[in-house]
Amino acid sequence: MDSLKGNGPEELFMKEEEYSLLKDLINKEFGIVIKGDKRLTLHTKLAHRLAIRGLATYRDYYDLIVSEPSKEELFIFISHITNNETYFLRESSQLNAFAKLLVDLKKQKQKKNQNRISILSAGCSTGEEVYTLNIMLMESGLFAWGWDISLIGIDVNRISLGKAENAVYTKNSFRMLNGNEDFSQKYFNEEDGLYILKSPYRSHVQFRHGNLLDPRSFDGIGSADIIFCKNVFIYMNNNAIKRVAENFYRLLADDGYLFIGSSEGLLKKTDLLVPEYRDGVIVYRKALP
Repeated sequence: MDSLKGNGPEELFMKEEEYSLLKDLINKEFGIVIKGDKRLTLHTKLAHRLAIRGLATYRDYYDLIVSEPSKEELFIFISHITNNETYFLRESSQLNAFAKLLVDLKKQKQKKNQNRISILSAGCSTGEEVYTLNIMLMESGLFAWGWDISLIGIDVNRISLGKAENAVYTKNSFRMLNGNEDFSQKYFNEEDGLYILKSPYRSHVQFRHGNLLDPRSFDGIGSADIIFCKNVFIYMNNNAIKRVAENFYRLLADDGYLFIGSSEGLLKKTDLLVPEYRDGVIVYRKALP
């Protein structure tokens, strides 16, 4: 099938060789593996970019991406195909472990006469996770006075990051609550069916654009006490997982913790991070000499 017809001129459909080029590019630049024939899906999501850039074929689009020094179109490209599935209070068992971990973390910091807490949400999407962590941290009352608190969300998708910074959500972001509105009523202002996070719970939180494979994406963050990177590795090839693990190893404090998705694992993929069973869930620690 070489073409699809729309309301106007005939649109060129994505050819097999063009699909292979774009699929390999995603794998090379972001470590994301596209399984099966998603050619029609990719065509549907990207056709408007060809129209915007005045390009005739997907080969022209590929050539534009790889020749652009700023990589601007590359990041627009990935923004249209990444999965942004997330919601508030996701994976309650991990959040319960996180809450208990905060108590130990405070004790460790006090023993070292330190007052800085740093948490990273890697692959933060539209921000529900990092705001959940911030709400839990603030509600714990453990770090009310004299603490330097930093929560950073990082994602490759600029569209998602824009939504995260706005902190305006729909009811879909609260689907884990099963109709219980206590959480949304306490922490959000509702206007015309939208839920706007109250300003106190935006404090300490910032977002940045970055590729988890690129060490430069973490410049200036310093040492992280806790990293959440959930449901990211399931889309990556093993080499990409190893590279991200290396970045996390450098970033994570020696006594820090990494949370990944409950369906993910790092065994046989890296020796830098080792699993530990804590409060009913698997977390990862740095493998220290």
